[in-house]
Amino acid sequence: MGALVGARSCGRCGQPLGSGATWCFWCGVRIVSAATGSAIGTYSGLLAGVQTATPSRRRSAVAIDWGVPLLLLGVLVVGVATGASSATAGAALVPVPVEVAVVVVALAFVALDVVLYVRGGRSVGRLLLSLRTVDDLTGRPPAVLRVDRRGRFSIRRQAVTVDLRRGRDPMTSSPPLVQRPALPAAASAPLPPHPTDPLDAAGRPDENTFGRTGQGRPATAAPSIVLELDSGERLDLESTLLIGRAPVNREGEEHPVFAWADLARSLTKTHALFAWEGAVLWVTDLGSTNGSSLVAPDGTRQPLVAGLRGPAAPGYVVELGERTLTVQPSGVVDA
Repeated sequence: MGALVGARSCGRCGQPLGSGATWCFWCGVRIVSAATGSAIGTYSGLLAGVQTATPSRRRSAVAIDWGVPLLLLGVLVVGVATGASSATAGAALVPVPVEVAVVVVALAFVALDVVLYVRGGRSVGRLLLSLRTVDDLTGRPPAVLRVDRRGRFSIRRQAVTVDLRRGRDPMTSSPPLVQRPALPAAASAPLPPHPTDPLDAAGRPDENTFGRTGQGRPATAAPSIVLELDSGERLDLESTLLIGRAPVNREGEEHPVFAWADLARSLTKTHALFAWEGAVLWVTDLGSTNGSSLVAPDGTRQPLVAGLRGPAAPGYVVELGERTLTVQPSGVVDA
């Protein structure tokens, strides 16, 4: 019996790699080891803060891009068929000038789609739905043709369609993962010695008070927080909670779980972990398909990077895929 030999392949294009290779011969990506505990790919640094589009929105964009030309083609076919079967000249259902106009409009629509896709990863359908398709390595519009080092042409590319409504546009510069509040000017009034408000002026949790890891000791703490779901349910959170369509704890973890019914399937089975620490709610996206975002009271949206927790507080809205929940203090009930 022969021995089993492990196969090593590129994490981006899937092509086999030679022993000791530091660069992929096929797509040119550098081969690096993933960070321990990281839930994002080794080549996705340029896509930090980008939210992938849900399958329903991607299919809707494709339906628009293909449906309009096919509809025009159907009109043309009906006109030609009725004209050919009619024994009376000029009795066609669709006049010839209209047929010519339909052909021109269909060709112009297809040409516009191609130009938009090549120049910016857009199309008419993507523009209407605020989507963009980019190369998952560079964050730029995917190339139509590529030539490898052996001179062979290929149109196969690894691309991802992103939702510009819910996340960062990959063709813009990436904002810092954590935005610290501005420091007061030297001439301003001195700060109180014992701050009691853990939020900054924009309603965001103040990192200077709590720190990145939440190890600070705020002056006020609440035993629990309430998560009000868009379905009307209210969850009283005292420590941690896993939320998803069918959440399951990882090995060695024992978090309470909440299965959130989602017919649209925009939620991942184990979507996010919520951890309440007395004054700050930490939200961690667990590598979900459709991503998670934190929306501050002032409307600022911060997409979460998978595996890195983000701070929230009462008044925040948390977006999980296409579902939302509102963070409220315990004991608060909407009228």
